[in-house]
Amino acid sequence: MSVAPATEGSARRSAAAAEEEEERQRNRKRSNRLSAQRSRMKKQQYVDGLAVEVEQLRRENDAMRAGAGAVLQRCRLVEQENRVLAAHARELCSALQLRASQLRLLGEVAGMPLDVPDVADHLVQLYGGDLGMTPLSPPPLLPPLPPQIEMLFFQPDSVMDPVSMLQGYENI
Repeated sequence: MSVAPATEGSARRSAAAAEEEEERQRNRKRSNRLSAQRSRMKKQQYVDGLAVEVEQLRRENDAMRAGAGAVLQRCRLVEQENRVLAAHARELCSALQLRASQLRLLGEVAGMPLDVPDVADHLVQLYGGDLGMTPLSPPPLLPPLPPQIEMLFFQPDSVMDPVSMLQGYENI
């Protein structure tokens, strides 16, 4: 009889231990499920945050592209305007050289040399000046020479009073 109660007690303990083990396994599974669910939720929040960030970065990129396009367009316009202004400056420098040459020639023909300053070297270096024009060819896009000066260049055989021509030139 003493064997039976010990076996019966052992069986109860082992049944209780098995039940405790099952309870622990259930708790562990429930804990693992909750942990996995929290992990999935955390991952989903992370992915959602990334999606929001991606959309924000796309909008920023689009805005930057548009801004860069506007800046590039403005840069092209400024470059074009710069080319136009540089061409105009070259024309003006050339015209200035031409007029100075014409005045010197007029002074020599009149017998009274004129003190006409040279075009500044830095202007000639920057804008080139002298685009193949000669003192006898009028510069493009400039007003015509006064009639007194034109007569001097285009009627070399006629006798003219150079002093009166110079006085007429001062009125220009």
